[in-house]
Amino acid sequence: MPPTRTARRRLVVPAVFLALSALVAVPIAVQAAKENPVVASTTNAADSTITTLPSVGRVESCVLDKSSGCTVLHGFGKKPVAITAIASGPAQLSIDPAKTTATSYRLHAVRRDGKNYRAGTKLRYTAHYDFVTAPAQPPTPKPTTPKPTVAPTTKPPTTKPTTAPPTKPPTTKPPTTAPTSTPPTSNPGQTCTKPTWTTTATGNQGEGRTYGQYYVHNNMWNNHNGTYTMAVCNYNSWYEDVTQSRPGDNGVQAYPNVHKDYNDFPLAKIQSAKFAATAPSCTGCIYNVAFDVWINEGFENELMIWTQNHGQTPAGSKIGTTTIGGQAYEVWKTDGANKPGGIFTYKSVNTQTSGTMPLQAFFKDLEARKWIPANSTTWQVDYGVEVVSTNNTKQRFTFNDFSIQES
Repeated sequence: MPPTRTARRRLVVPAVFLALSALVAVPIAVQAAKENPVVASTTNAADSTITTLPSVGRVESCVLDKSSGCTVLHGFGKKPVAITAIASGPAQLSIDPAKTTATSYRLHAVRRDGKNYRAGTKLRYTAHYDFVTAPAQPPTPKPTTPKPTVAPTTKPPTTKPTTAPPTKPPTTKPPTTAPTSTPPTSNPGQTCTKPTWTTTATGNQGEGRTYGQYYVHNNMWNNHNGTYTMAVCNYNSWYEDVTQSRPGDNGVQAYPNVHKDYNDFPLAKIQSAKFAATAPSCTGCIYNVAFDVWINEGFENELMIWTQNHGQTPAGSKIGTTTIGGQAYEVWKTDGANKPGGIFTYKSVNTQTSGTMPLQAFFKDLEARKWIPANSTTWQVDYGVEVVSTNNTKQRFTFNDFSIQES
């Protein structure tokens, strides 16, 4: 029996950021995004040397437990003076200073309405570390006592206390080891042969880079033991080399992708998306190449359009079939056909390696089924590959086109 795709919550959230007030030694609650498993470790913690970089910013993720929190292993080997967490979207993050140590910290997340998230929700956010204590306020000089035989001159002035410089909040893409925006080296339809940026991940943390209005992301949201190398020439020209053994839970391990972030953007204004991808045909491989659209607040609604599939089964139950844009699709849904919300998967009956995906037609189909309201919005539109296994062999997934058409 083929493995079943389980529900996931990986975050990648839009570019809406709230300014943070100055931080000295105590972190504060900030606005965040969402995603989710229980103790998450960060990789590449040593990318920044504490002695030379007193402030470090990077993207991290964790899976929330039943207390709507998680313990994150930051890996620096030194207790930060302060940590802040920030992302965009309708949520709030806070870090408990009493539980911050030289190896880890405790993060808590709540929704905009103050309620906790469900256990298992995956959260992605930007963490900013300060390792240097803010300058202490100098003491006021004690005035000297004048000699009785000499009239004192003017009273010694009181030194004006200095003001600790404010901590600059991190941006969407953290300023760690490379610039966040990378110049392209190829055009749509070209296979990436001279990548300007590469990154390799072996744990559940992956890097990304901005190319114009798009973000290419080595999303390792559930990776435990696979090796994923992303090589990028442009947002529409990149590839992923994957070596992944079959996991014990048969679940999706990673979703390398290119995406565009939005700020509560109306689905009615998104019309279509160009795409092109080449995937391997390998014995024992399990994966699906797919669009992924996060719908409405809370990321509770997820639309997936599988263009290629190799041994994978969607989450939920098969509801039926439909034809959109001349292509036949199986329609799958979690939580049953009569309940709004959930994960909606349109699994293409035939393999689609390139074309223009009529996204608006899928949104209309969801509305007609009363699974989403007519005024729905999105925070993100992705295109990439969900990997379960490459049978522990190195396989390449190539992406040669992507762009979103809006009205």
